[in-house]
Amino acid sequence: MTTAAATRARVERLAALCAEAGLDAIVATKDASIAYLTGFHGLQLERLMAAVVRADGTGALVVPALDRDGVAAAPTDCEPVLYDATSNGIPELVGALRGARRVGVEEDHLSHGRALALADAGVEPVPAAATVMRLRVAKDAEEAAAIRRACTVVGEVMEELFAELRPGMAEREVNALAEYRLRRRGAAHAHTLVLFGDHASQPHGEPSDRVLQVGDVVCADLSASVDGYWGDLTRCGTVGEPGEWARRAWAVVREAYDAAMAAAKAGAPARDVDAAQRAIVEAAPDVGDCLHGAGHAIGLEVHEPPFLIPRSDDVLVAGTVLTIEPGIYRTGHGGIRLEDDVLVGADGPELLSHLPLELRHIPADAG
Repeated sequence: MTTAAATRARVERLAALCAEAGLDAIVATKDASIAYLTGFHGLQLERLMAAVVRADGTGALVVPALDRDGVAAAPTDCEPVLYDATSNGIPELVGALRGARRVGVEEDHLSHGRALALADAGVEPVPAAATVMRLRVAKDAEEAAAIRRACTVVGEVMEELFAELRPGMAEREVNALAEYRLRRRGAAHAHTLVLFGDHASQPHGEPSDRVLQVGDVVCADLSASVDGYWGDLTRCGTVGEPGEWARRAWAVVREAYDAAMAAAKAGAPARDVDAAQRAIVEAAPDVGDCLHGAGHAIGLEVHEPPFLIPRSDDVLVAGTVLTIEPGIYRTGHGGIRLEDDVLVGADGPELLSHLPLELRHIPADAG
């Protein structure tokens, strides 16, 4: 769990970056950034929440009054600033800034309307999402341990899922059962995407009433947040013996997985990790298509920068936790993807998840 000492150190480091950038303060509005700086895990919905970090090292946590008990229990020294339903939170946020004028914001999250409201109050919003992520990107030992725990939970459910899959089961049923099992093991949030046969050719397809059939490929992508941090794993199998396409697709993805893993080192451009897997997947166009990058960072959010994509200008730093997840997809046949979570080090990645990679065999009888 996040400690008061950890949040205090994070606020102090962000304050130093704030002063370095010539800002009077930084306002973090993403749920994940607020949790990182204060240990308070809130759910904004339509209500404004913000962690204010001033250049002098002091801070405030602006939240609706309905979250007062959660704020009181949070491991933070930031001053609580509560507002009731008669306010939209902007006056309280401006007050918490204590006259700060040049203020960094998470421009990829703060709404245009709220940015205009701050400007009307005499505050100059300055893009600072990258500044906040400079802190969040490198995980400390406690954060890495939390991701390991999440991976363990996801891995246990993945093993149960493949052990119980049989022809006749429906996608919706399997996904619901996997989510239940993740939450029963302590997951506060869970995403399940288990797709059968031709549906698996859609990396972000929607589980349906389609039932599992002999010969189907199964692509199972499970993720869960445990103690605030996410684990995200993908494994594949076939009902009965794999056909020629499934065997070839798995071999291509396995080779791409190894190549991306080898490229994931501190100091390497993020796009080079993607290039390593892409060169292998795109060399097999008769097997299928390369529809996404090699992966993404993971932590308090299931998808965080840096993203392992061709257009990325990011350079990997030690302590970043990445998913490595090459895949290949062919309409009418299915999709094969392998995904693990790794901690980036100077000499290469350290696996945080320990599931076998092989193509799983699902019995062809209904059992």
